[in-house]
Amino acid sequence: MITNAPFDLDDLRLVQRVAGTGSLSEAARALGLTPAAASRRLGVLEGRIGQRLFARTTRRLRPTAEGEAFLPHADRVLAAAAEAEAALAGEGASVAGTLRLTAPATFGRKVLSPMLARLMAAHPALLLDLVLTDSVLDLVATGRDAAVRIAPLQGQSLTARRLAPNRRVLCAAPSYLARRGVPDSRAALPRHDALLLQGVEGWALVPPGGGAVDRVRPAARMVSNSNEALREACLAGLGIGLHSTWDVGEHLRRGELVALPESLGVPEALGIWLVFPGGSQPARLRALVALLAREFAPVPPWER
Repeated sequence: MITNAPFDLDDLRLVQRVAGTGSLSEAARALGLTPAAASRRLGVLEGRIGQRLFARTTRRLRPTAEGEAFLPHADRVLAAAAEAEAALAGEGASVAGTLRLTAPATFGRKVLSPMLARLMAAHPALLLDLVLTDSVLDLVATGRDAAVRIAPLQGQSLTARRLAPNRRVLCAAPSYLARRGVPDSRAALPRHDALLLQGVEGWALVPPGGGAVDRVRPAARMVSNSNEALREACLAGLGIGLHSTWDVGEHLRRGELVALPESLGVPEALGIWLVFPGGSQPARLRALVALLAREFAPVPPWER
């Protein structure tokens, strides 16, 4: 049972460091403690809470289910304390705390990771917890500060900021087009080999001048849950793929892939969004928003 005494911020910093490193000795060293002192502090905190926060595996400590539930709250308390200190120190104070972010897997690796490295270099006290997954996580339930999402974002209950358009093209390798020919009409598309994302039956295409969406259902030569695997199959000449320009722009510029004529139809528009729960924004989130606004505007880097 938790007593009414306030949490010691140093205890929370210890929990945060142990979770981040998986090592009590490394966390102790980072906080200027001996391993024995760190172990005592953690034991006292777990005794006060009445729950074990970490379980020891062969080589490292990992959060228990109770630890996973406790960590987002500890992060928020530490972030609030850092913001209070920053407010007293003035606008030039550094951003601190843990930024908990999720993003689509391929986009996160290819586009977002270098940007986040620049964010962390600019704010040495900032910690990053980045989950790359194509699953849509519940931000509140998982304790995430924000998510980058590529979607129409209809019916979104979160606060959303549009970062950039997500332009997509139907494309194929020159070797495939030499073998099978360039489709000369939308009616010809179903006769071609398609490289499709798992769970997607075909391509949603809009006439170049606008109009109703036409859903083309080609025969799938390959289905995968990995955009990267589909891109590599497209480069290998296995079929026609639908890809975002942030993913294949370099291959189009080098002639390794060829965009099909827009007369066949334009892929349905999507946007790249940063979404986050409403309410006041912690300094770490404001720093992320400012960085992404600079990186993506006025034209996203892959379109320059």
